[in-house]
Amino acid sequence: MAQEIDGKIYHIADLEEIRRQQLDILAKDAGNAEAICELVCADALLCEEYVMDFGPAWKNAALCREIVKYMPAIIEFEDKRVIAGNVCHRASEALYNHPRLKLRLMELERDAIIGLSDDRAEDLEMGIDPLNAEITRYTLNIMAADQKRFDDIENDGYLRKDPIEWTAEYEDAIAEAEEKAHAELADTPRGMGFCFAYWPTLRSILARDYGIDWHSPAEMNPGVRFD
Repeated sequence: MAQEIDGKIYHIADLEEIRRQQLDILAKDAGNAEAICELVCADALLCEEYVMDFGPAWKNAALCREIVKYMPAIIEFEDKRVIAGNVCHRASEALYNHPRLKLRLMELERDAIIGLSDDRAEDLEMGIDPLNAEITRYTLNIMAADQKRFDDIENDGYLRKDPIEWTAEYEDAIAEAEEKAHAELADTPRGMGFCFAYWPTLRSILARDYGIDWHSPAEMNPGVRFD
């Protein structure tokens, strides 16, 4: 896969190199706003690439934490706030199984876009009202998970998810568990039907290595066909 930006095609290797270059700049000049902007843009684009075609989506948590680290420094600049908001939005949309980290990205997105004029707000990926609604939903779900009130957790859509996915224990373990699952299935072809090998493997790893009893989408939705 590739990303087109201003008419130029960027592949994953290009984005990874851009990221390395900006980190080198920031190691010498930690407040370089242009380097920070380039870095978080590369991070967000990599997040989108890594979720494609059963890619290494577990890497996205680290990339999003990097965005969270650097984002406040560019929100301060008026001319970068639309970019900052869209970076947070696109990264959070490509971040799965990390509700607390996603909530922080949404809060930073709100910080970036709140108070923007109507003409500038037209360039945003998401408006302030639906963003605030998602922030509220995530806050309440996380609170319910922390208090073990799993019946009070609101689903994302029509598919049921195991409410354990909202817990801090699951969030702390899932990136490493996903990486292990993909390593165990390295010789299994990706494509239709891969989920039926992946989900049992992930379930086993979560139970064996982290003591987490997780149920897959197929188990949570027995009447739904998955491919």
